[in-house]
Amino acid sequence: METRIFFNPGDSVANINDYNEAIRKGQIFKQARHNDELVIAKDPNDKEYAIFYAKDALPAEHEKSKPYEIKNRL
Repeated sequence: METRIFFNPGDSVANINDYNEAIRKGQIFKQARHNDELVIAKDPNDKEYAIFYAKDALPAEHEKSKPYEIKNRL
């Protein structure tokens, strides 16, 4: 079952159309910052994958938050 999480789209580290490429880029970002958990998430329009730092998650009520479906955590 997928989990919904809320982010400001402007906080994404990267936006990528291909899931495997999103994983590769996420792993590169993860190597650079070992302590920060990353989230690979599908955007609300189901067009691309976004990479976010998990600490940047927002509450659903926040004016800039958009729902994303978590696909992977790194």
